This record gives sequence, C-alpha cells and structure tokens, in this order.
Amino acid sequence: MQIAYHYLKLREFCGYAENEPVEISLEQLAEVLCCTPRNVKLIVKQCQELGWIEWQPGRGRGNRSIIIFNMESENVIRSWAQTKIDKGQYSQAMELMRRYDPSSPLQQQITESIYKQFGIQSTPYKKGHIDLLRLPFYREMPLLDPINATLRTELHMMGQLFDTLVEWDCSNAVFIPRLAVHWEQNRDGTVWMFYLRKGVLFHNKKELTSADVHHTLMRLSQLDSDCANLERDRLCSEWKVLHIREIEATHRYALRIQLDSPSSLLLHYLAAPKASIIPCQTNENNERLPIGTGPFKLLRNDAEMVVLEAFADYYRERAQLDKVEIWILKELLTQKMSDDGLGGQPILYTHPFQIHAHAPKGTTIMEQTEGGCTFMIMNGRKQGPLQDPAMRRRLRKLLQPEQCVAELAGNRIGAAYSFFPDWSAAIAAQIAVESKVEHGTEDAETEQEVATVSLPTSGYQNSLQLYTHSILNNSLEQTAQWIQQRCASAGIPVHIHVLPYEQFSRPGAVDHADIVLLNAITTNNREWSLLHLLLYESYGVHRFVDRGLLVELDQRYATIANETDAAARSVLLQEVETWLLHHDALHFLYHLRHAAFYHPNLLGTEKINPYGWVDFRELSLRPE
Repeated sequence: MQIAYHYLKLREFCGYAENEPVEISLEQLAEVLCCTPRNVKLIVKQCQELGWIEWQPGRGRGNRSIIIFNMESENVIRSWAQTKIDKGQYSQAMELMRRYDPSSPLQQQITESIYKQFGIQSTPYKKGHIDLLRLPFYREMPLLDPINATLRTELHMMGQLFDTLVEWDCSNAVFIPRLAVHWEQNRDGTVWMFYLRKGVLFHNKKELTSADVHHTLMRLSQLDSDCANLERDRLCSEWKVLHIREIEATHRYALRIQLDSPSSLLLHYLAAPKASIIPCQTNENNERLPIGTGPFKLLRNDAEMVVLEAFADYYRERAQLDKVEIWILKELLTQKMSDDGLGGQPILYTHPFQIHAHAPKGTTIMEQTEGGCTFMIMNGRKQGPLQDPAMRRRLRKLLQPEQCVAELAGNRIGAAYSFFPDWSAAIAAQIAVESKVEHGTEDAETEQEVATVSLPTSGYQNSLQLYTHSILNNSLEQTAQWIQQRCASAGIPVHIHVLPYEQFSRPGAVDHADIVLLNAITTNNREWSLLHLLLYESYGVHRFVDRGLLVELDQRYATIANETDAAARSVLLQEVETWLLHHDALHFLYHLRHAAFYHPNLLGTEKINPYGWVDFRELSLRPE
C-alpha cells in the first residue's frame, strides 16, 4: 500500500495530467517522499514495473530527469484497493479510501467491492468443495474467554467454540448430556457425580479429562475471593449461591461436586455459557484465541478479522460450513447498502447486528423479540438523592417506558415490565385490564408526582451521573439522551458517561454511577439468566441495592436455590423482580426486535438463537 501513497504524493506535487512529461530532480523527489535519493530510485523502479510511470533519468550533473504519469490517481487507488481486498486486507483498502478524496464516487465503488465479498463462497478442491461464510461485523471481539463473555455476540460465539457439561432443553424442560454423559446425586442433593465422555478432544487435540472440568469450575467458584477485596459485605460471585464446598476429580473421567446445602440451581449454572469447559493448560492469549471442544476452532481474532474453521474431530455432528470469516468493518455497517450497490449479488445471511436499509432481494426475513430488555439500575448505595427511595420512585414515574418507546421508536417494539418478554406481555395485559377499571386516575397521579420531582435544595447539588456503554446504532446513547431530556424537564441535571464496553465491564468501573443504563441478555435458562443479571460482579443489580435490603435479598436467593419444583421456582423468580421494582432498585424501559435475512440457498436458518444469531453449526449451502 505504501507505493500507492508515494505515487499519489508525486501526482499531488507535480500537478500535471497523464502522459505529459515533467522535469524533476532526484533531490526534489527525495524531499516530496521524505526519503533518501537511494530509496527514491527504488520507488521509481517499483512504479515503473507496475506501469504507473515512465522514467528518463537525467544524464550528468545538474541535468533533471523526466517523469511521465500513466495512471489517473483514482485508478491507482481503485486498483491497489482491489488488490488488498482480494488478499483479505480490506482494512488497508479502507485506509487508502479514507485518505484520498472521500467525496469521490470512488469511495462508494470500493465500499461496494468490499461488500461483494460477503456471503457464501463454495470453492472446488481435490476432495470436494470448501464452503466459506463471510460476514461483516461492527466491532472487535477481544473477550472470548467464557468467564468474560457477557455480550450477545460473545455468548453466541461460546456455542460455536465450546461445550458445557449439560445443556438445558427448554422445549422439554429437561437437561440433556453434553460433555457429561451421565450424572447423579445423593439422596439429600449435596453430592453430585458427573461422568465424562471419553475421546472428546480440544481444538489442540488434547483429550478432555476431569482435570479440565475441575480447572474450569474452580475458576468460576473462586471468583468471590478476588471480589472480596472490593467489597466484603456483598455477594460478588453469582456462583456463590450454589454454596459449593468442594470440587474433586475422582477419576480421569469422573468429577464430584459437594455442596454445603442442596441446590436446584447447580445444573442451570453448569449449562450456562460461562461454564463452557476450557483446558487446564491455556495459551497466553486465551482472551482472543481460547481453546474449546466446540464445532468450530478459532484460527484468527484481531482488529481486522475473526476466522473460525470447522473442527474435524468434533465429538458430535461436524459443522457443514468449512469456514466462517467475520470482517470487522464498522465503517461499512454505517452505510446502508442496497441490492443495486451489490450488483445484484445476494448476501445469503444478513445478521441482526448489521445495519441494512431493507431486506435484500430474494431473501426471507425472520424477526423475533430479543431476549431481555433495556433497563436502568438505580444506585441506592451511593451517597446522594437516589439513596432516598421516594426520589427513585419519582424518577421512575418520570421515565415512562411507553413514552420512551413512542418517542425513540426504531427497533424498540414495546414497553418492558420484566427482563423476560413473555412475562412482560402477561404484566402488560394485566395493566391493561386494571387501567380500564381505573381510567384516568393513574395519569393524574403520575403528572402530579412528576411535577414534584426535583433535586434537594440542600446537600447534593451535582448532576446525576448516568453510565452506559457504546453499542451498534448508538441505541443506548439515544436512550441516555432521552433520559437526560426528560429529567431536565423536571429540573434534574443528568451527566452522561458512555464507555467502551471493555472498560464498562471492569469491576468498579460504574460504582460511581447514580444510574446504570444497559441491555439485559436473557436465555431460556431463566434461573441462570436472572441470577446472572442480579449477581454479575461488575454491574449486577445486587451491587447497587440498598445495604439494608441485602439480607432479605440473600434469603430470596436461598429460597430459589432450595425450591425443587420448577413452576414454584418460576414464581419465586418473578417475585424477586417484583420485590426489586417495589424498592425501586431498577426500572424497565423496553424490549427490542431482532431481524435477520436469509437467502433460500442457505439451509438451516429456521431458528435464531437467544442471542440474535443462527448457530453456524446448523448452516449449510444448498448444492447447485
């Protein structure tokens, strides 16, 4: 790419049209190109070999050389960018595009050329075909260690790279074997034995043993010791609710977990993405290039690209796609490419985390309500106005979720009354019935109460500090600004802090917040989903609850863990949500809609997983 920069600098300096001779000295060229005369000769030779210039060196001291430019600048940029695109070095192509004439149609042409690389490519080779799925994505994935996976795409990647001991089958409400082929418990439920499959290989070809499972679970259960230094009087690790006393590898293929008290939550936690099994000996770059036992292994993960390859020794069915490439292209995803811009070439899979103007031609759209919701945590521990429950309640009255959805629209499809969309729907139906009976009363009370919302006239005079993190489409930032505007209308100043997620998720990063705004992620494994949202050590709701409420909240966790009946446990989970709302510890805002487009040539697209993606292992290309 450097030679293209040199050529463009020369064209800019000389200012002559193509095919016109220009007199110039080596000294002038050295000054323009910021290099020695010797390097100038090398650059000139390279440009000659590419056919970009003709060069007649001056003969004798003081005689100037002749240079003739054969290529228009735009053609050089286009040609060089295409070379980089063909080599998969798209970021260099985009850098070239950004540096020269951004208003030119050339920028759109290069963008289209990059976008045409996406979709499925089936390349013949001596044993058949290599099927490659190539997708754009808007950010890097630096945190693929299961213990740190909290965002939707990272959680989706856990299912591609790793396996858990057991899996929750929500359709039949049972746990099914995965890496553990069988498990059993003693009569009082305090001792559990897990028996592992033989011959399961990690991506580094090492066989999975109980030592690896022991290492993984000890990492998770010992998080509380790391967090104790931050704050001793709070539950820090979500795994602490299991009351694990001991984890022991009793045999190469057997593991025992001993609990202090029975827990109906153990299998739910072992089925969670964070409990994905990793080898006990990991590489130095385990965050970006972790090793698992999943259907795909990770070949590359950097600022440009994430590359997955089907793991031929996978213990279950082999993935039908041979490779998946995810190109990190934030710039492209902010440009809504149409079918015309793609030259009629279909993109076989457009996932929800791309920005698209409309469904590409010939594709099928699949939509679903996103698991989870967007919500606020109100910090009852920080000294300030939100320590007052009445102030938190008034703030919730001011920030009506229905109004938020109506004014911001977009992918916001409905007010949230729970973390879980189906629970929200049931509560919304109940509210609708009650509102018919009490029509007009609640609106009058709301307006009267909102009118009284203001910061105290003495004591705490600073703005409320709202923390959130950056996300595609800036949806959280937009919501934060809406909150700021609504609060300003009631005389409440709000200062917004938008952090990169890597910073936002660090323990202690949001401890100074009055309000934390974020997207909750839930799955069909409700027990784990809810307790993870409450107990997550970096920004779980529990971290911000009034200290005086912690004893009762801990008792509620224990009651859930001790309840063996699933239906009764579901009621207890809903009661925890209701209890937190009653104490104004959190405030639900809205649910989001996911949309993905699929071309008929791509098979296995029938179901979007809870994270908004289709599992790559389920995808295959229809043979032509």
